Amino acid sequence: MNSEYEKLKIVSRYELLKQFRRKRFYGAVVITIMAQVLAIVLYKGLNVPASLPIPLPDTSKLFALFITSVGSSLPILFSVFFAGDSIASEFESKTGYLLFPNPVKKRTIVIGKYVACFIATTVVLVIAYVVSVAALLGFYRQLPVETWGALGLSVVLASSVLSLAFLFSSVLKGGMGATIGTLLTYLLIFPIVSGSLSTSGHKPWFMLNFAGSSITSIYRIPLAEGLFGGRAGGLTPADPTVSLFVMLAYFAFPFLLSIWITQRREMI
Repeated sequence: MNSEYEKLKIVSRYELLKQFRRKRFYGAVVITIMAQVLAIVLYKGLNVPASLPIPLPDTSKLFALFITSVGSSLPILFSVFFAGDSIASEFESKTGYLLFPNPVKKRTIVIGKYVACFIATTVVLVIAYVVSVAALLGFYRQLPVETWGALGLSVVLASSVLSLAFLFSSVLKGGMGATIGTLLTYLLIFPIVSGSLSTSGHKPWFMLNFAGSSITSIYRIPLAEGLFGGRAGGLTPADPTVSLFVMLAYFAFPFLLSIWITQRREMI
């Protein structure tokens, strides 16, 4: 066990260094910071509370909800680009011929790659929330406790999206196909299913995109929940506790399935 654990640390460290050396990582950091700054400028410049259908007080909680909706979405989408080619690239570029024959189990390689992608995504998320916290303290001199809950839910949602990306990466031959497949599933297929369920009066609590809306509904601002994705089809907002377990399920099952598929996949 110790031997496998040491190998896991080596794989994770190598993959993490590879992530940090990529331009896409620094591009994600820059774009995330720019998006956060732009969201802050727009919120203050457009006086968002007054421009809502029913104006709400300009509170720290409403401000946190607004910038959280931006700060949590971009890094989660970037996680797909971190993970999309993690497994598929080994088969696409044939580097698996060099990697897989080594005395390291395939599941250790997959777990190590996942850990590296998760850390890279979390770093970008934390940077986004650091900007948010700095803005909150600068403008309001206070930090809503819900901000920490939103960060926690964002990290769990990112782990779920990463698992989906790993599943596609373990099945498809190319990294680009895995990336596009994950994005289409999360941004198109899931919303279509959730929208259809909402239209028919059924709460899509088990859909990942709806569970992810708990990042904003955790602030419990009734009107703003609907504007920033916390509701679906006028139904009650996503419950953070239920959503947490839903996201954990989306993390566990696709990830375990990606390990199982990779262990049985042959280099052809």
